[in-house]
Amino acid sequence: MTQSNSLRKLMTGAGAAAVLAGSLTAGDPGKTVINDKMPIESSFCDIFKKNTLYEGDGFIKKVKLKGRYHGQYISQQEDVNNTLDNGYHEFDHRRFRLGLEIEMAHDLTLNVLSNISDGSGGIGNHSLVNRGFIDDWDEFNLAWEPNDDLYVILGKQKQKITRENTTSSNSILTIERSAITNSVISDKPWGVAVGFKALGLNHEVGAYVAGANLDSTGERWNWADFDSNESLTYRTSYGITESTTAFFDYQYTNNNGGLVSPQLLSDTNLGSQFEHVFAVGTESEFGRLGLITDFIYGANGLQQNDGPNSNTDIPAGFDTFGLVIMPYYDITEKLQLVTRYAYMDEGREQRTQRFDQRDVVQDYHTFYAGLNYYICKHNLKLMGGYEYATGETFGEGVDVETGSWMFAVRTSF
Repeated sequence: MTQSNSLRKLMTGAGAAAVLAGSLTAGDPGKTVINDKMPIESSFCDIFKKNTLYEGDGFIKKVKLKGRYHGQYISQQEDVNNTLDNGYHEFDHRRFRLGLEIEMAHDLTLNVLSNISDGSGGIGNHSLVNRGFIDDWDEFNLAWEPNDDLYVILGKQKQKITRENTTSSNSILTIERSAITNSVISDKPWGVAVGFKALGLNHEVGAYVAGANLDSTGERWNWADFDSNESLTYRTSYGITESTTAFFDYQYTNNNGGLVSPQLLSDTNLGSQFEHVFAVGTESEFGRLGLITDFIYGANGLQQNDGPNSNTDIPAGFDTFGLVIMPYYDITEKLQLVTRYAYMDEGREQRTQRFDQRDVVQDYHTFYAGLNYYICKHNLKLMGGYEYATGETFGEGVDVETGSWMFAVRTSF
């Protein structure tokens, strides 16, 4: 597939910036060192702050250009029943998004973010349809935040559940989220979320519609369909100590006990695959050392179709559970070591498995180790890691082992 000129230029610029910054930067982000005696301030990292298009004193206070480009190279091999089955060695345009953030009077903010078609399949199945420059809405919402203790967000948005999913893709510490997290989360449905503080806790409640309709071409936009089934969320957090915060998340998606897609007659399903999802997690920081954990349980899942190496689907109404343990250590102000162990009782293989179709597996363990180099904090960073996965094809007991090398460049503004 040929890439668009705009994407090719963006990749070239990002790559050049990464090489230049990696060779020149030292110490705090935004500083370059010509020699040991003459450190001078550089405006290189300030480029990511120069995204304001308009400022004024009227109803529209500020307009910012927002976007992100996440590209990654994956080299992966899979062994099924002691036989090397297949491989994947390609560069993916994982995410390419552009949009606007418009700050208005009365504490209102409009957030519009679109997925940009890339032609490679890294963001969607763009190799099969001609979607034009813009693919669909990633987010489209209006937020009202009159103070630090209250906010309301109305529109297409992320249902924030689990530690990995709550963290933006700009800021996640691993190149891909774990299999158990990807199995239970939703795909940014339309709805309303209300956050507030009460009884010494932070709370958020949300109500959503799980289905969406495409436009007249049947290809893009994903507008809300209020005839689809409902989805509800509740989450809360509490600071146990100055170093550790505990979280509880619950998500309900009406899928008739796993028997009916919550989209009903709408074009696509933006809801979770599970009727009930519970997650209990923690986030801790002890100086340079950090730890993120999650225990996740999903009940009444939709049927999961098998991949090319399996002959058995996971039946509708199945339950699963899993665990994520992610320690990380800041070696320097710019270099970070990240490790992760994740377990999934049963479900679909990890996201990095992009060749052919991912198998449904059981007793699935993944081990990840990688390094993150922050050139301009999360605005420009390089990531590299290796993930080893082992488990069995569902219902057959056939051993599956996968090894994945991953290297990524991530930019955001």
